[in-house]
This record gives sequence, structure tokens and C-alpha cells, in this order.
Amino acid sequence: MTHTETYGLVIPDDQSFLARVVELGVQNGILTRDRADEIVRISVAMSNKYVIQKEIDFRSLEELARVQQTVLRLVGVGLEIKSNGKPDEAVGLLADVSPVEFFRLAYTRTENLRNEWKKLLLNHGVPILVDKEQYRCLSDIACQILSEMSVFTESELHTIESLKLDDDMFTSLTILEYYESELRRYQFILKLREILPFEMLNKSHLVNADNLSDVDSIREALINTLVISGFLETENPVVVTIDQIRAFVESVDWLSAEDPFPVEIESTVIDVIHELGQGLQEDEASLLAKEVIRSVQKLVSTISHDWKTINSPLTQVFFKRWTRLAILSDTFDEFDQIGLQSGKMDEFEYENLIKKMAQVFEAEKTNLLSRFHWEALTPDQIIKLFHDFRLHQSKFVEYVSFGEFSGTELIDLIEILEPPVLKDLIPKIKEALGGISLDLEDMDVLASIAEIDSFELLRASAPPQLDKDQALLEFRDGHLKIRKILIHSCIGSDFFHDLFLEAWNTDPQFVKREAKSISPSEIGQFIASACGSVQPKVTPLDDGQFQLHLADKEISNFFDSLPTTKKKAAIRHFLKSSRVAKQ
Repeated sequence: MTHTETYGLVIPDDQSFLARVVELGVQNGILTRDRADEIVRISVAMSNKYVIQKEIDFRSLEELARVQQTVLRLVGVGLEIKSNGKPDEAVGLLADVSPVEFFRLAYTRTENLRNEWKKLLLNHGVPILVDKEQYRCLSDIACQILSEMSVFTESELHTIESLKLDDDMFTSLTILEYYESELRRYQFILKLREILPFEMLNKSHLVNADNLSDVDSIREALINTLVISGFLETENPVVVTIDQIRAFVESVDWLSAEDPFPVEIESTVIDVIHELGQGLQEDEASLLAKEVIRSVQKLVSTISHDWKTINSPLTQVFFKRWTRLAILSDTFDEFDQIGLQSGKMDEFEYENLIKKMAQVFEAEKTNLLSRFHWEALTPDQIIKLFHDFRLHQSKFVEYVSFGEFSGTELIDLIEILEPPVLKDLIPKIKEALGGISLDLEDMDVLASIAEIDSFELLRASAPPQLDKDQALLEFRDGHLKIRKILIHSCIGSDFFHDLFLEAWNTDPQFVKREAKSISPSEIGQFIASACGSVQPKVTPLDDGQFQLHLADKEISNFFDSLPTTKKKAAIRHFLKSSRVAKQ
């Protein structure tokens, strides 16, 4: 390796402190080329030891080059520490002191930083004590959140967990000091477990466990609550009510240009800092003031940017927004409010419904369902409710309706219903199908559901959107299942007369078999639809019986093939129709 190449290793970055010191030393004649080569040799030796200690792949030239760059950077950081960042003083030190000393100085500080950083996660939990009855009523998710509650926010935990603080990131003393200051801040946040009145929070009988599980940050929520309660001079400083929150929001000009926060709450913030900071050293008192001010600034920013939800007239929106920001004592039964304001349930409200359903005991579910506004549910939400609570489907039968379902949505629901529940819901499903026109694909799916007489449902649905020619062509070319679908679903269409004649002339036995699933109460309407515009006539016989006169021989032959019960039911249907027509 030539001298030029060696000397280049000493100056890896023209902007670094070491590079500036070397350049200054060369210009002033203090650093010679021999001294530069010596620094390189020593750095190479340190790099070899570093590779062994860190178990780095010595076969990789890229890794070896990176290690030497790292070592030289740490030498520069150590030099900057030793010289207090003064280049003139650093030149003399670099000429007389071994680079090993500078490296050790920097490496010791980075290693200590890493070790202390790892300790941040050893004991960062905040013990939240709630009443046993409250705890039993919480969902599994809420219990998990309470058990994992930390004095750090989620973003802070992510930063602590993901930041490895490898040596190669410390290219200057400024960067090292930045992370050391961050360490001190996080260490102080850990100490806030003892400084903030969490003990009072745990002892307060007004604290609602469910609300606690909703807060974004227990540390920030407690600070916000102390400021709000202090501003309103409430009796309990660690818990506030919805009414108190509204009074707080309405008492402050949040849109003012005051910095860092509205003037109305300045004295309260100062009082909170003084109250919490009693007995703290000056440096910790300063960190406390910064933390409280930062939290309050974040609250003010949230209020001004999310004003519509922060000051929402809708109780459930206001409540849910503030449970994330402060410690609320209120319990809010959003169940009574769901869908009342907008008419339909949004996803936020639906999640609350699911949460409530999962929390209550079995004996309470029926009462809960009777109070709920079922008309607020969208079809997708009803389907999801039946899917997520399969064991409770029978409880939904009394309350649910399908008036707004499409054909596809009804089929999606039918496919997840337990057989006994499906049987109980047939009347409601048939009523909904009366206003829905299914396409042949949907009908094909419906006809494949084995747990029910699906053709009963097809007869209840509106006819498919086909004209006569399309229907006849589908029947002629279709397989048996399509023919079954058409003969049942097209009842009531203006072309059913032609379809019936086509079916009878093609395969009379097919028509007879399909008629077996048609109940006596439905047979009259089936024949009337098959007759089309020329309805049958009913004439009395001498023995008191009646005779049905049909214009088409095919329909007459079909009628003759029916059992006596269905024949009598058909005659009664037409007798009733004729009386209604005369009236």
C-alpha cells in the first residue's frame, strides 16, 4: 500500500473533526507524514483487535474497510472529547498522544451509552391496580393492554427497541452527545413512575379500568389530567369527568397565537411543575418542566388540529376521543347511542358493539340485544356479527331484519348460518327475497345450500332479470340444476306461461318432480302463473264439488297429476281469487 493510499485512510471524511485537525496540523508543519503513517499503523492494529472482539467476518474486505473507518471515527471522537472540540489544542494532542487513548476514551463512552440504553427496558412498566370486578368485565385485549402498560409511549418503546447504537453511527462528538442527552431524557421518564402520582391513581375508586386501557400514553394522560383538574380546581386531581372536560375546553381560547400554549393555562402548568418537582435536583427539575410542557403542548396541538372530534356534540365521539387523552371517571354506554345520530353505524361504533358483546355475561346478552338499534347495522356488519358470534346466532333471530340486503349479501349470510337458525330465519329471508332479483349465478349458489329447501327461497324471490327468449334458451341448453332454478325462480314473471309449456313438453316428469316441493299453500299461485293471461275458471258440480277449467292441455295434464290435497288447495285459491275479483 502506498503512502498516498495510507494517508487517505487517515482522512475518511473531509467534514470530520479528525480530518480538519489533520489538515490543520499538516498546514502548520506540526504533523509529519511519518506521524500520519504511525496513526494508520496503530489504527490498523486496533482494527484487527476490534474484528476479533466483535466477531466480524475478517474474510470480507468490505467489512474490514468499514471497521477501519469506524476505528478512525472513534479516534476522532475521542480527540474531540480530549481537546474540548478545539482544533488548535487537538493538533498538539494528535502529535504527542497515542491514538489508542483517544479510541478508548470514545469507545468507553459509546459502550456505556449502549449498556445504559439497554437498561431502559428492564423495568419500564406502570402497575395499574383496578377492582377485581372491573378486571373480570374487561375484554382480553383490554387486560393485555393494562398488563403491558408502560411509562414510555409506543413510539418511544419502538425507538428504544430498534436503536442499536452501533459504533459506526458515531461520526462526531455532536452525535454522541445527542444520544447521551436522549438517554438522560429516557432515564428521567423512567423516574416519572415515582414522580407522577400513579399511587393516587391506583387508590382512586373513581378510576374506570376500561378507560385506562384506551389511553394513548398513561404518562401523558396523567399529566393532562393534572393540568385539567388543576385548572378547574377539582377535588380529585388524577381523574376528571366528561362535564369537567367540556368546561375545560369551553374556558380556553385554543385558537390564540400564544406560545407555547394558551395564556389561560400558563399558571396551572407552572403549578403542576412546582407540585411535582418538590425535592428534585436542578437538572431533574429542568427535565420535569420540559416533559410537562411537551405533554401540554402536544395536548394543545391535538385540540386545535382535531377540534371537530375534541369538541364534538356527539357524546360517544367526545368520550372516545378524550379517553385517549386523559383519565376519565365516566362510564359511557355507547350501546344506547349507536346509530342514533347518523342513522347508520360507522366502523368505530361497530367495534364498540363487538367489544361490548364480548364483555358481557351470557345472561346479559339478551337484554343487550333488546336495547340495541338493529336498524343501524349495515348488511356487512350483520353478516360479520353472525360470523363472529356463531354460538349466539339464535339470539339474533328475533331482532335482525334483512330489508336492505342485496341478493349476494343474503347468500353470504345464509352460508354462515347454523341449520336451526337458518330454519328460524326462513320467513324473514323469504320476505327480503321478495324485493330482490337474483342473477342466475347467485341462484346457482343458493341452490347448492343443502341445509334448506333452497327452491322455496327461489320461489319467494323476484324473477331473474331475463326476457322470454333468454329464459327459454337457458332452459333448453342448461343442465338439470339450471332448469330447476328457472322453473322455481321464474314464477310470477310475464313469460312463465311459455317457460312452463316448454318444460312440460320437454320433460313432464321433471315438472311433476319439481312440483312435489311446492306446498299446497303455494300450488294455486304456481298454476295461476303458469296459465299466464288466461286464468282458469271454477264451476260447481252437482255433488257440491268444483271443477277447474284450464285453457292449455299441458297445464290441465299437470293439474290432473297432482295429489287430491293440492288439487283442492288450487281450487280454493281460484275460488278466493274470483270472489275478490267480483268485489
